[in-house]
Amino acid sequence: MSIRHLDRLFEPRSVAVIGASRRPGRIGTTVLDNMAASGFAGALWPVNPKYDTLLGIPCHARVAALPAAPDLAVICTPADTVAALVAELGALGTRAVIVLVALSPAQRAAMLKAARPHLLRILGPGGIGLIGPAAGINASVAHTGARPGRTAFVSQSGMLMTAVLDWARQHQIGFSRVVSVGEGGDVDVADLLDWLAGDADTQAIVLHIESVTDARKFMSAARIAARGKPVVVLKSGRGAGSDGAEDRVVDAAIRRAGMLRVYSSADLFDAVQTVARARPLPGERLAVVSNAASLGLLATDALAWTGGTLAPLSPATLRALKPAMADGVAPANPLDIGTRADAARHLAAVRALLDEPQADALLLVHVPTPAAGSSDVARALVPLVRAARQTVLSCWLGGDEATEARSVFADAGLATYDTPEKAVRAFRQIVQYRRNQALLIEVPAGVPAAGEPERAAARAIVAAARHAGRSSLDDGECTTVLAAYGVQCETNGGANGGAAQEWEAGTAPQLRIAVHMDPVFGPALEFGLGGAAGQVARDRAAGLPPLNMVLARDIVARTRAGAALTAPDAVCRALVQVADLVTDLGEVMALELDPVRVGEGGAVALRARIVLGPPRPESAMAIRPYPQALAETVDWQGGPLVLRPIRPEDAPAHVRFFAALDPDDVRLRFFSALRELPPAQLARLTQIDYDRAMAFIATRPGPGGQPETLGVVRAVADPDNRRADFAIVVRSDLKGKGLGVILFGKLVDYFRARGTGSLTGDALAENVGVQKLVHRFGGTVQPGSEPGIVLLTIPLHGKTS
Repeated sequence: MSIRHLDRLFEPRSVAVIGASRRPGRIGTTVLDNMAASGFAGALWPVNPKYDTLLGIPCHARVAALPAAPDLAVICTPADTVAALVAELGALGTRAVIVLVALSPAQRAAMLKAARPHLLRILGPGGIGLIGPAAGINASVAHTGARPGRTAFVSQSGMLMTAVLDWARQHQIGFSRVVSVGEGGDVDVADLLDWLAGDADTQAIVLHIESVTDARKFMSAARIAARGKPVVVLKSGRGAGSDGAEDRVVDAAIRRAGMLRVYSSADLFDAVQTVARARPLPGERLAVVSNAASLGLLATDALAWTGGTLAPLSPATLRALKPAMADGVAPANPLDIGTRADAARHLAAVRALLDEPQADALLLVHVPTPAAGSSDVARALVPLVRAARQTVLSCWLGGDEATEARSVFADAGLATYDTPEKAVRAFRQIVQYRRNQALLIEVPAGVPAAGEPERAAARAIVAAARHAGRSSLDDGECTTVLAAYGVQCETNGGANGGAAQEWEAGTAPQLRIAVHMDPVFGPALEFGLGGAAGQVARDRAAGLPPLNMVLARDIVARTRAGAALTAPDAVCRALVQVADLVTDLGEVMALELDPVRVGEGGAVALRARIVLGPPRPESAMAIRPYPQALAETVDWQGGPLVLRPIRPEDAPAHVRFFAALDPDDVRLRFFSALRELPPAQLARLTQIDYDRAMAFIATRPGPGGQPETLGVVRAVADPDNRRADFAIVVRSDLKGKGLGVILFGKLVDYFRARGTGSLTGDALAENVGVQKLVHRFGGTVQPGSEPGIVLLTIPLHGKTS
């Protein structure tokens, strides 16, 4: 299950409230009141045999008496009635239900069993329901509604949802959707992320989670959502264990998906307006302006504490600021325009700083003075700030004056905070989000190595140890297995005498690389300070395999030990190689290299430990690794041709491939006259989620030994695996030689084996080549939704809708 029928949940045309009531304190009373007051334009049907009408609305005695199957039913009746009601609603044709009562495990299992034959989707059980202001839906027991907005809020805690609704109402923050997940028996967080990723009414997502049950499903949905819109996450519960390992893994998963993590409910509340009102951040340099020097210093102290950067001011900006300065005060960042600054001087200073090309964002800190009341300054600044290209954060200190100023900015859709520290923290949240997003589009370099890992030799050693009943490898076996993946190891057998002396002399940093099994996300890597100091300092960062050099550098840079390395690439290569090892060898339950030294010859482990266990399934990894088994070599045009899934390291070859396409072929493939691939699009084409998508390339060594891409075919499956949208392009000088047929056949075979219902695609009507290809594989070509477009469909398995 995924997003099937969630449209009935969020945008129903009719809603039945089963167990509707007028008795105070009843769930059915609150839900009916909320729905009646929400402005719902569809049919509202109370269901309760005790009433003829409720709130002037005809009340139906039972589900069977309803005039039609409701799109959405809200069940407010006792727990022991839920399973039977779900079965009855499913048979009637309802496809979405909210269950607001808590159920026992047995009742929950019966409910899900009743829903399964009808593909009926259930939000809950438990929780407080959902609110969709734009659709006029308040199918909840929340004590207040929500203003319309463009931010979705999803919470696994009903009480936190009510707190956010209260806070948002006070701060004039609106929402597109507000959802309480409850137990997530059917519709879970991943399903909601998938649906919200494609929701045109939602521009940003704020997420509260307590637990993740299906890590791979969560990661796939999160990565798709975060590529399209900001996603902010508060994870409550830092995990078991005193060393915080589980929490580091959660943090790694959130970063890997391109989301932003906040660490407190206060930060989450601020993050709601940060994501709702902030503009894209081009860099990380902040300009600060205040009408009191001490306030500017508070902001810059907070910025320095969080590792932030003040923007340098250019000579042109310094000249432009002089008229706004008090006598005898030189302009600088932070900028103090003085307590005598009136609204005009504030306006001049802000305008000059917004013109500074080196300032990526601006923070205004203001306290009311006789020269300038806060609300007057706010009203004067609103037109300028709304038109600014940069994010402008504001902090208004004081009582009623400050409250009014914050309301002026909030009503204008501008971010405002009540302390300088909160404003700076919001800025740093935007910076971290920018960094996480950058990881999604940075092209990784390949890992320099003598060759492919010696997988067969490593597997043989592990298999022999397991067959002998051993749960770990000895020193010699550890060294051999690690060497098979390019990791140097000098074990305690005496080969490391010189290295040990170097440790004693203190000339090399002591580092640690480790792998452990997280109960939710599977194998996780850790890097940080090693040796005895590492046990005390806990200077560690985590990552999820598989890794590339970009991801490895991010892990290393998040530690103090890594930041101190002058040449971190040797350690990064070792991290990538260890990630490959644990990906390939499913029997490895734990691995520790401690200490690791870095010298001229690279990274060397002085001690190694590898713990074995039963083979874990590939599905235990939160991110599906590169599917090596799908690579094959075929004969084409009298020579070998490799067909394999694309990988991030193919980006340079992909750029050369795109440059070799005729402009007309580019137009037919991309529906526009692209001259080059933007970095974000290149990343999307080469860094794919193998659990949801597949792209096969045809490749061979080109001139000078560089790999060259000759053609690519790709498809992305919907979350329900009913359809996969495909595209194909072959290098222009190789068209008509059968390469497209070879590539497309591989794609068809893959998605047929995956169980996908059909391959679909849109093409320009003049693209005769792809239409012939579709016909060759048993597909159809039909007029599309727009003139000049055709719809291509290739059935793979029976029914496709």
